[in-house]
Amino acid sequence: MPDIVFDIVGTCISYEKCIEAIESRLGERFKKSGIDPRLFFFFWLAGCERDYSYLSQCKHYQTFGDIFKYTFYRSLFFAGIKEPREYATDDDLQYIYGEWFKLEGRPELKEMFKRLRDYGFTIWCLTDASHDRVAGYFKRSDVYMPDENLISCDSLGIGKPEAGVYKYIADKIPSSGNDAFFAASHMWDSIAAKQGGFVTAWCNVHEKEPCLEVFGSPDIIADGLVDMADKIIAKHKELSGK
Repeated sequence: MPDIVFDIVGTCISYEKCIEAIESRLGERFKKSGIDPRLFFFFWLAGCERDYSYLSQCKHYQTFGDIFKYTFYRSLFFAGIKEPREYATDDDLQYIYGEWFKLEGRPELKEMFKRLRDYGFTIWCLTDASHDRVAGYFKRSDVYMPDENLISCDSLGIGKPEAGVYKYIADKIPSSGNDAFFAASHMWDSIAAKQGGFVTAWCNVHEKEPCLEVFGSPDIIADGLVDMADKIIAKHKELSGK
């Protein structure tokens, strides 16, 4: 039977709760400073993704949660706030960080998983987030995910997109070759998984633009999670001659 490995946060889980928390806590201050809360969040997140990856590459692995938490004031400075610790407080940070643990599944998540499982796929999760944080997201979203199928890079001590991460999950799942799929909404994740031997699927729920000129093309490009499920099933039928 085929297996599929999913990226979780950004792909299956939406960032909206955290953006709403920034709006709620800092919205009035941001309005006076000309800072868009959504843009600030994704700038902060992009910096976290960079630092997480770079620290892993130089053998100084740190959890994504710590990087997110401890780069808040730096991100405010980069957004144009000259004295970040006078502008915002640790209470502001704690509130936003707390809401970071309350993210919820995207609207099509349950239907996507249902279609894939009904077809015969076993679903696995590979995340840069902590195991408990992602397990909490699934619980809040009322989405079934076996604990043993949820793999955090924290347990490996290396982060995406290092080749060792994809080798680990490729060795762990029962399938290989045309029965081993990887799905993400981050193009860098999709391409790294493709280099790791997976049949790859990308959908536009997070990045919108695939930027093929930069990343090259995954095996599947989809418009939303349900469309991705349907295209993954169709691709598996094609590859297996069904």
